[in-house]
Amino acid sequence: MHAVQGLPPRTLAEYRGVIDDSLIEEVQALADALKGARIAHVNATDSGGGVAEILQSIIPLYRDLGIDTTWLVLDGAPEFFDVTKTMHNAMQGQPHEFTKREWDTFLHFNERNAREIEGAFDVVFVHDPQPAAIRRFRPDIASTWIWRSHIDTSSPNMQAWRFVTEQVADFDAAVFSLDDFVGPGLQLPHVAIVPPAIDPFVPKNRPWLGAEAREVVASQGVDPDKPFVSQISRFDPWKDPIGVIEAFRLLRPKHPDLQLCLLGNFASDDPEGEVMYAKVLEAAEGEDGVFIITGLTDLVGPFQSLSAAVIQKSIREGFALTVTEALWKGVPVVGGAVGGIRLQIGSGVGGFLVGSVAECAKKLDYLLSNDEERAALGSSGKEHVRRNFLIPRLLRDELEIAAQASVAANP
Repeated sequence: MHAVQGLPPRTLAEYRGVIDDSLIEEVQALADALKGARIAHVNATDSGGGVAEILQSIIPLYRDLGIDTTWLVLDGAPEFFDVTKTMHNAMQGQPHEFTKREWDTFLHFNERNAREIEGAFDVVFVHDPQPAAIRRFRPDIASTWIWRSHIDTSSPNMQAWRFVTEQVADFDAAVFSLDDFVGPGLQLPHVAIVPPAIDPFVPKNRPWLGAEAREVVASQGVDPDKPFVSQISRFDPWKDPIGVIEAFRLLRPKHPDLQLCLLGNFASDDPEGEVMYAKVLEAAEGEDGVFIITGLTDLVGPFQSLSAAVIQKSIREGFALTVTEALWKGVPVVGGAVGGIRLQIGSGVGGFLVGSVAECAKKLDYLLSNDEERAALGSSGKEHVRRNFLIPRLLRDELEIAAQASVAANP
């Protein structure tokens, strides 16, 4: 277990003029009640995923508000992350029969990390399944424990679900992104529904000048003078990148100049990423106009900003911050009708929900053929994000949960 160091300072005041003043006042009032509290967030990686991106932005805001906040990251080995990735997939419904050796590996690394934690905290947020057993081995380090699940557990593999919920059975609260992610039989004193959020001020979300954005896109071999659509996500079968390539093939006869950009990265806790990347390369082999791009974490903004549309054709999805990012840039999204994507687009806001390759191609064709509707959907999506999915709103909700759970745990 190690603490993440060197996060640049941030202030809540930066968001004035972006979010409503009433939200800033709510956050400050909640923070005043918790001033001096010691809070820790524990997760599996400090880079390469949505949870890490959120923590990179929100931890400095806690500190700006006078709350002593630490970010702790698990130290593991390949065999541990093999098990936790299998658990992640199983929690989203993938069949798997877990062995005693897999459970023992999981518990061994949780215990080893728990023993390395120094200090004590008032509240600990434990993110996702990977560190779920930390409390089991070190209940003494905090008076209040909150499990924050970011994944779609609406139809979990029950063996995995039972095991994970056994680990968090003594927690004071659990937090999910959607109501229907609360799996069967979970009984904790407090369960909250809190969608994630993005930070408009990180490099990937900052405004890009047209010429600057075009230069970044062109540097990857993409022609910025021709239309292109993009999917930005980890190389993961749940994101269905191969289905995106199939939808692109259906579009090409009507849109011969269209290009497809698949941008992805690799997380240290996801050993399947390289395998899926190889499958995507194979699926795109010989397909003119398909660009598979890696390593542009802070430079995905130009691709989102200049895309005719952004795709997130997920089969299962916790929330999909990449959808939020695209909408914030005023670009409509065609996304799978799953998980948190359903909170972000649909019913005339932000884009279209789809359930198949053919439907994905059809909605993309509509957007490519209707400039006014494309612009209107993008504009409505940006306002939807501004009101609901920016990082100060998430901070408010976390402070509220921390306060409520602390009172319940320490009456």
